[in-house]
Parts: sequence; C-alpha cells; structure tokens
Amino acid sequence: MSNPTRRRLLQAAAVGTASALGATTHAGEPPVSADQALTAIVRLRFKHLTEDQIKNVQRGIQNNLATAGVLRNIVLTPLDEPATVFIADVAE
Repeated sequence: MSNPTRRRLLQAAAVGTASALGATTHAGEPPVSADQALTAIVRLRFKHLTEDQIKNVQRGIQNNLATAGVLRNIVLTPLDEPATVFIADVAE
C-alpha cells in the first residue's frame, strides 16, 4: 500500500462526504472520481446554480485537479532552492 498523503485524505473525504449525503451524478450512480464527487457536493450545496454555472465549476475543478497532477510530478532537488545569503547588519 502506498504512503497516505493529504491529497488522498481529501479525495477520500470528498467521495465519502458525497456518498454520505446521497450525492449522485446525472445518471444516478454514486460518484467514482474526485471531480465527480466535488461537483456532486457543489450541486447539493448550491442548488440555485444553473446548469451552465455548474458546468463552469466542474471545468474549474477538473483544471485544478489536472494542474495538481502536473505539479505532483515535478521533482525538486535541494539545488532547486533559491540561493539566499543572510548577512546580519550588526550595529556597532
């Protein structure tokens, strides 16, 4: 089993919350992915949104998850840190 991360916890919480609230997708089945679960939560929480607004929110969720996936794949080495030099200005 892989190491648990905050990302996995939040995804599990979103799916668990959506299923606990009885959230379903358009077809009536429970959400199976993080973006479907988050969209189902938005549908339950913000019932006044139109279908176009919900589609915009869903696109934003998918874009954020895709960006997170790209950032997750970037490996930083210790040499990638900024080169900072601290010089104390000592008053004499």
